[in-house]
Amino acid sequence: MQRKAVGRLPHALLCCGPSGLGKQVFAERLAQALLCHSPGPDGSPCGLCRSCHLFLGGSHPDYIQVKPAEAGKPIKVDQVRELAVFMGYTSSGSSYKIALLNPAERMNVNAANSLLKTLEEPPAGSLLLLVTATPARLPATVRSRCQKLVLQAPTPREAMAWLASVGVGSTDPALLLSLSGGAPLLARAYAETDCLARRRELLSSYTEVITGKADPVTAAELWVKGNMTENLCWLIGWHMDMIRLKMAAAPPRLYNPDVQAVLQRLSWSLSPQTLFRRLDAAIRMRELYTTQVNPQLMLESFLADCASE
Repeated sequence: MQRKAVGRLPHALLCCGPSGLGKQVFAERLAQALLCHSPGPDGSPCGLCRSCHLFLGGSHPDYIQVKPAEAGKPIKVDQVRELAVFMGYTSSGSSYKIALLNPAERMNVNAANSLLKTLEEPPAGSLLLLVTATPARLPATVRSRCQKLVLQAPTPREAMAWLASVGVGSTDPALLLSLSGGAPLLARAYAETDCLARRRELLSSYTEVITGKADPVTAAELWVKGNMTENLCWLIGWHMDMIRLKMAAAPPRLYNPDVQAVLQRLSWSLSPQTLFRRLDAAIRMRELYTTQVNPQLMLESFLADCASE
């Protein structure tokens, strides 16, 4: 907020960092603060003025959010064109016209190219907030026209203290932080849902495919249910841990310490080359999931390859 006071706020801010750190919350809070009519001494929004009421009610005329129309789908060019039209309007009395794009990396090529016009010739008093966990997936032409703000994960001690303060105690908080890569918001989400049970179900399914006890096509039907991005992140994490276990009997760190025995047994029967090849394939699947690829066929192919090796 000091930059706002001296008139040096950038026209485009790229908020990036690992998933689960609260980048969306931060960006929304910043937008509310910039639009607030009576911000506090530290720049925080008052929460009481008309602007804050409109913002919290989702109807502020000088603020817009752009996101995929459906989970897993891209942000399309028509959405970015509507954003450009919105940014060109005169504000209704606020100091800024603000647009938030999240996840920004979901813009397709045409959408990203369309955004360049606004980034290169930003209307006066406009601010673009781009939120992403994978800034490398944005075109360099977009990244270079934004000021980057990297959100860092808190220390394990800070994260554990925060989890305790919000009542996460029934599930091992250290395990939750390990699975979430140290991201406290994601760790809390894991504690509040059945995703850990889902993760064990998928690991059992994957183990049965590898050992020839399950049909890859049937297993793929299970994998496409629920949050596919999360499911693929589990798969990637297992292979990273199996590679660690293959290289060292007692690796210093595992993403999945609670299932170490299972992963250890699986790694014994697989060569390092096979593990690295499967890791690359799992990462590629996560990248392809946001495109027009058929996830069922993609998983069937991957699991069939695993079963045949």
